[in-house]
Amino acid sequence: MKKLIEKYSKKPDGLFKTLFVTFLFGYLPFAILHIVLNFAGIIPVNFNDKAIYGWQGALVIIVFIPLIVVLLTVPTWIFFMVGNLFLRFLRKIFL
Repeated sequence: MKKLIEKYSKKPDGLFKTLFVTFLFGYLPFAILHIVLNFAGIIPVNFNDKAIYGWQGALVIIVFIPLIVVLLTVPTWIFFMVGNLFLRFLRKIFL
């Protein structure tokens, strides 16, 4: 238990950037697939209750990629930092 607490209780450097890049490259294949299906006329982009196809739909998807990635990154980062804070608290108590 002591080794586990010592190993993981250090505050990570660049965690938000690492999570952001990881989520970005994890989300990109789905965004590209959605763009391809949008151009094919199979899946529309629903923007303001209006089905959008073609270049406008692709533009909406591209504009919303950073927003989606930030919405995935922020809760994950907060969850990780709360856990890290708890581990640092345990390190002060037990070590």
